[in-house]
Amino acid sequence: MNYPNEINHKDCMPCLRRSKNKYNSKIINECLKSRKTVWPIPQIVQVFLPDFKIKSQINEYSFEIVELISNGAFGKVYRVKRLNSNSELYAMKMLEKSSVISGYGIKQVKDEVKIQSICGHHPFIVNCPFFWQNRNTIFIVSDFVGGGELLKLLQNHGPLPEELCRIYFAELIIIIDFLHNAGIIYRDIKPENILLDEYGHLQLIDFGLAKWLSHGCRTSTICGTTQYMAPEIFQSKPYNHVVDWWSAGVLLFQMLTNQLILL
Repeated sequence: MNYPNEINHKDCMPCLRRSKNKYNSKIINECLKSRKTVWPIPQIVQVFLPDFKIKSQINEYSFEIVELISNGAFGKVYRVKRLNSNSELYAMKMLEKSSVISGYGIKQVKDEVKIQSICGHHPFIVNCPFFWQNRNTIFIVSDFVGGGELLKLLQNHGPLPEELCRIYFAELIIIIDFLHNAGIIYRDIKPENILLDEYGHLQLIDFGLAKWLSHGCRTSTICGTTQYMAPEIFQSKPYNHVVDWWSAGVLLFQMLTNQLILL
């Protein structure tokens, strides 16, 4: 007779007869796997996820820096050459995370890469094929446009011929209309953010101040470049996509006269 708390050794025998290989592969490995320590992702990395991946096939070691192009608010922009390719050139923006965080720019850089990578298929917008992060830096890689800034063209040859101004303004209208139809307000139309490609067509870059804004909605952030900002932004009033058309008009005046409107 077996008592309730008595162990029946016959019932335990099947366990002892189990195959060692089966036991090791299915039970021991699972136990060990469940006990592995999962290290938390550092906060300075986590805040930029999932937009900026930690591990990517393309990373900072995939490129060779050629020269410095410009300095920005949060970092620097370099002309780089992609390794193991046919000397493909790109523009790499390297942003210091500490500067982005202290400047409350986390959402700003996330919107920048989302908007530019989604809209980069447009013929007059610079594509942004790669972006990732490491411990201390954000990397944003865009196609390199070698024709220079519209600003330099104005400085060297302005004012521009009326026929050329018509073409450039028409291309700018196409760009702005495309962005607005996609629910995007750009907020930083200026000649420094417009490059010229090898055929002389406009290429819009730097979506650092661009923002998703549905039609009928307004925003109130004071941002942009002073000479091209619409009056409602200066007056701290809510505004919508119309402010981009004001900036475009200022730029057209600048191309025709090589002067800026002073408010």
